[in-house]
Amino acid sequence: MTTTVTTVMMTARRGVGRGRGGGRATTTRVGAAAAATASGNEDDDDDDDDDGKVVEKFIEQLRRHEKEAVRMTMANESRKIIDTNTTGTLSTIGNSKSAGAVKGFPCAGVVGYASDARGAPTFALSAMSQHTRDVMEDPRATLTVTSEEFESVADGRVSLSGLVRLIEDEEERREAREAYLKRHPGAYWVDFGDFSWFKMTDIAGCRIVGGFARAGSVSASEYEGTTRDPVAGFSRPVCGHMNADHGDALIAMAKRYAGLECDSVEMRSIDALGMNCRVTKRGETFSLRLPFESPAMDRKAVKEQIVLMTKAAAAE
Repeated sequence: MTTTVTTVMMTARRGVGRGRGGGRATTTRVGAAAAATASGNEDDDDDDDDDGKVVEKFIEQLRRHEKEAVRMTMANESRKIIDTNTTGTLSTIGNSKSAGAVKGFPCAGVVGYASDARGAPTFALSAMSQHTRDVMEDPRATLTVTSEEFESVADGRVSLSGLVRLIEDEEERREAREAYLKRHPGAYWVDFGDFSWFKMTDIAGCRIVGGFARAGSVSASEYEGTTRDPVAGFSRPVCGHMNADHGDALIAMAKRYAGLECDSVEMRSIDALGMNCRVTKRGETFSLRLPFESPAMDRKAVKEQIVLMTKAAAAE
């Protein structure tokens, strides 16, 4: 099933993320107020009050913008997070033979993986691994993956649940190995005799937190109806270039497209529909979505959209 541009462009109206931990960062202003009290400088108190009013006004405008900003559907955002990462936390059910005291409990550990063309994770698991013993007895499992730019709980993560089964078909094993080594080029150990190939099949669905105040569930049919985002894989070089060389342009774009006077803007990731940024105002940090003027389906189109938006912002 192919995801249409119309489906991808569905708008999520969930509010605005604030701060790296999902809340307002107030340490700077509290510290300034305490210093003013200690020194008896009432002008400092007035300045602090002014800062507070400026930030509150900024937040209200940011909320209005984020409410209408075009972004990926929850299903497509889940697929993007799975496709753009190589490690996650695999939770299995402790088996009856060797799990001991954690028999029947969820048992989690960090593993490498690669997603196939349909977004299904594949794993190279050792016969000595407790995870392998778990899924051979009970294939139910959940893979939890954080977004590529993850730094705190204000950032995106997804938990994909399904059945992790041994790949028995020789051609499918070959494809799994090829995909895995493409994502993990130094993983020579996958050819050791105690390693076997597994895939998460019969996906039950997933839970996603796309950032502060943006969370939900995605059904199996919704997830399986997605396709790989055509530009998400270019996030690192595109964002690195913009942040290093075009910080002023990003500030101008925030003003032009969101009506926000930011102290700084950092581009953190891209997808076919736009840019995800982190902005600061008077020492406080917020998340900002800057949609492209039209979808970008390849790297050349991303450059064209950014140049178009840069020029439009410069002309203000």
